[in-house]
Amino acid sequence: MYCRNCGREIDDRAVICPHCGVPVETEKAKPGTPGLCIAGFVISLFSIWLGVFLCIPSILAIVLSTMGNRWARENGFHSGLGTAGLVIGIITTVFWGLFFLAIFIASASA
Repeated sequence: MYCRNCGREIDDRAVICPHCGVPVETEKAKPGTPGLCIAGFVISLFSIWLGVFLCIPSILAIVLSTMGNRWARENGFHSGLGTAGLVIGIITTVFWGLFFLAIFIASASA
């Protein structure tokens, strides 16, 4: 590894550069996507077709995505899939809710 200040080669385990005394900046692992966000997104995709089961998958997707987004925000992770899962979950909940409402109204008036 090379010092970012003086450019000389230093040991990979060095905390400071032995040549110029500047602290060595180690590359930090970039945070990934939390599992709850991924689970919420995947379930929200399934809820597009499985919403027929009383919107349960859609509501589950909203819950998991919300929990994943909150955890990601608190721990500095990315939450794009959690946000996508939340949006899709809300859209499918509204769609299937209106679908069931229309069926209920149609059966009540018949």
